[in-house]
Amino acid sequence: MSHEGACLRDGSHKATPSPEPHLKQCSLYRENSCCSETGVQDLSGPVSGVDNSLWDKCGLLSPLCESFLKRFACFYRCSPDAARWTHPHRDSSLKAVPLCHSFCRDWYEACKMDMTCARDWTTDPRGQNCSGGCVPYQQMYQHGRDLCESLWADAFMTVEDDPGEEDGVEGHSCGCLTLSPSDREVIAALRVQEGDPEELDTTKSGLPQYRAPCPPAGPQTRSATAPPQARRSSAKAVLRKRSVLTSDMEGSGSGF
Repeated sequence: MSHEGACLRDGSHKATPSPEPHLKQCSLYRENSCCSETGVQDLSGPVSGVDNSLWDKCGLLSPLCESFLKRFACFYRCSPDAARWTHPHRDSSLKAVPLCHSFCRDWYEACKMDMTCARDWTTDPRGQNCSGGCVPYQQMYQHGRDLCESLWADAFMTVEDDPGEEDGVEGHSCGCLTLSPSDREVIAALRVQEGDPEELDTTKSGLPQYRAPCPPAGPQTRSATAPPQARRSSAKAVLRKRSVLTSDMEGSGSGF
């Protein structure tokens, strides 16, 4: 992961994040942003494509599907935390940003009837000319996890965030992002974990919890039945709302 206070290095980001009080698009990041207002003007209104990807090669996207893609574009361009997951070989790209499985399912449901022509928008040559023909998202991708972990190569990974999900874990053991305001609490929990993973306060049990994303694992291999989910960590920092901090010690385990 990258150090605090830096932005992705692709020539369009700021060197360091700073407030953008007049940011209309991507307003989630106006308090501390790696983008300027002019840097996201192309996201206003219907969008044909951004960041070298044409979203509408197979026709205009539905408004809900487009709104999800805008959230990804805003995170990549503006989030002051995106650089935590800088790709080790490409400073301008992301790798293994932990997305909540529930978010990926919602994205899939929003876009499943929309049309696309490339499975991986970063490397698939069909993404440049659509020579493979247009098919619905639900035909190109099996489910939400497949969509999140395929469309932008290895930029994103999924983390189970519901009890008893596919890996049999009772509840999620690692934090994850939804590209929404709740991400602030997840990132805050990550900072606590980095600073003092043993800190514990159980005086206000019952408040909603936010877990920190787990540290990145080694090289991952993908499989239809064994997604690269985040595993239990030896020290799992949790941030409760109203800044009540706790950690849970149980077991160990393992761009864009």
